[in-house]
Amino acid sequence: MSTIQQPAAAVTARQTRQIMKGFAAQLSGRGERGADRKVRRGSYDVDDRRARISRPIGDGTTAGALGWIDCLLKVVSEWDDAERRKGGARPLGLHGMRVLEALLGRRGGVGIDFRTGCIEPALDTIAKAADVSRTTVVRALNTLKRIKVLDWVRRTQRTGKDGLFGPQREQVSNSYAFTPEAFPARLLRRFRDLLARKRLARQNTLSGAPPVPAEPSCPEMRAALARMEATIAFRSEGQNASTPCGQYHRSGVEG
Repeated sequence: MSTIQQPAAAVTARQTRQIMKGFAAQLSGRGERGADRKVRRGSYDVDDRRARISRPIGDGTTAGALGWIDCLLKVVSEWDDAERRKGGARPLGLHGMRVLEALLGRRGGVGIDFRTGCIEPALDTIAKAADVSRTTVVRALNTLKRIKVLDWVRRTQRTGKDGLFGPQREQVSNSYAFTPEAFPARLLRRFRDLLARKRLARQNTLSGAPPVPAEPSCPEMRAALARMEATIAFRSEGQNASTPCGQYHRSGVEG
């Protein structure tokens, strides 16, 4: 008789402890996690205002957003090249740039709302769009966060399951937001200069005026551009040389 009662008593005691822990967690404000052990700490419910970090891409228009994306990719690519020239490895490299392009909607498979900036793909979705492994995606995201290109927030949603001991919440995809305003000063100046040139080119196109290149605000950059222009002019004398120009195949905006 006692051998049957002892397991039952142990189960009852364990349930009592779980109930007491649940009540204590709710009273202390930690009730959201409860028994959901697989929910990562620091996560917010999808309806929590702290989980809403989206912001418009550029000015929110299609043309403005595509130009903004071109400028961001160019700045990050230049930074990646510069870090390699210092004697080290590329922090992002080819695969890391693919992850960034995927998040910006450049490789298909990841939806991006220019007006709201809503970007909420799962890690596996990003990996498939960028044609890289999930581990590579995680590594690239951490690097992009470190250099202030983007930030994200972990999110959860309620399962709708009843019962105290059942999982009440489950992890869902992160919400991402680009944060170039937090760039190091030199990268931020470069980004703003590129944006100014894009805006001026758009205005000239709309008005029918011939394109006028914008003057970079950085003195070192002005000097470098002047040297480049002089070199191009010298090499093109007596030759049918032309300066190559890049173009993003999806946006149609010259980079």
